[in-house]
This record gives sequence, C-alpha cells and structure tokens, in this order.
Amino acid sequence: MTHARKARALSVCALVALSGCGARAAPRTTAAQLEAQMTLPQAAISADQIQLEALAPGVTRSEPQCTEGAFDVCNGLDDDCDARIDEGCGWETGSVQITLAWETGADLDLYVVDPSGYTISYMDRAAPGGGRLDHDARGACVPGSDTVENVFWNTPTPPRGRYAVDVHYWGECGATGPTPARVSIAVAGRILGVYDFTVVPGQRQSVAIFTL
Repeated sequence: MTHARKARALSVCALVALSGCGARAAPRTTAAQLEAQMTLPQAAISADQIQLEALAPGVTRSEPQCTEGAFDVCNGLDDDCDARIDEGCGWETGSVQITLAWETGADLDLYVVDPSGYTISYMDRAAPGGGRLDHDARGACVPGSDTVENVFWNTPTPPRGRYAVDVHYWGECGATGPTPARVSIAVAGRILGVYDFTVVPGQRQSVAIFTL
C-alpha cells in the first residue's frame, strides 16, 4: 500500500485541534459541564484484569513519573497523575489510550492491533471495535507538524482480549539515524506503563502486548 497521506499538507487547524480557525464562538460551558467532560467513562474492567503479557527486546518499561496539579505537556506522558495522557493537547482519551511520542524530526507511525486482529494506524484510523487514531504526526516531514500519535477507545467496554503495539520509523526527514521514542499506555483509569525504545530508519519495532 502506498503511503498516500505522507504527501498531504497538514493545516494549522488540524494540528492544534482547537475551536478557532474562523469558527464561531462556542456556547459558554458551565462548571458542571466542564467537570462532566473531564470525567473518564467508567470502565467495565478492573485493574486486576489487565495483564502485560510481553515486552519486546530493546524496550524498557518505567513507572510513570507525575506531579498532581502539574500542567500536562504534549510529550506522550501523564504529567498531572490523572491517567489522561497529554490532556488538553487536542487528542482524545478514554478507557484505553495508547500514545507515541518522540523528539526528533523523524516521521514515526503508531500501530495498534486490537483483540479482533484489526490494525489501527494512519492507513485505517477507525476499527469496528471502537478504537480510533485521532492524531497522526509527521515530524519534520511536514512543516508545523508535531511528534505525537494517539489511539484511544472512548467506551466503558473496550474489546476484551490481546492488544499489540508496534511503531514504524517511516522517514528521517532531517533526523539522522536512530530516534528515541516512548509509548504510554493508559487502561481503566491508570497508567499501565511508559515504554522507552530506540528505532532506526525503516524499522518496525514491537513495543508491548497486553490483555484485558
């Protein structure tokens, strides 16, 4: 399959995912409405049902480091300890959230295989089971792009079974050689882990497998 989306330009509106860019002002949101929006769906799974099955060679898992009340930076981490990764950055969270981040000009792509075997990526952003890629980053391949990709299930009952997470180094785009990257995984209101690894041009790196 050709990498068709690599040729397109990303607009500033799509990148920041805010309500501006010529849109009419949104109705004022009350404090109660805002609180409701900030509440994750009640997951119909408990923490003891989540199992990390495998960690790929070359990947290290670290416990999340966060500070309550901190500002969430758009870095693929849960900086403020609320189990929402990059809250306020324009992409979504839910009962399952898997976020890739890196800090070079490379173009990396996130792949998540759900329990049905369906692969979510830039090539197919929405799975029948509810998973969706809502943020596709290009690094320096497209001026103004960023370096975070995000897949989520915004449902209290995400598909049960095995999830596999991979990352592909599509293009260097100004980066030279290996690129360090991280994947953060949040499930059922907690961070399952932060997974650090390094990829080289053309490599598809398996990151982690977990089961709900």
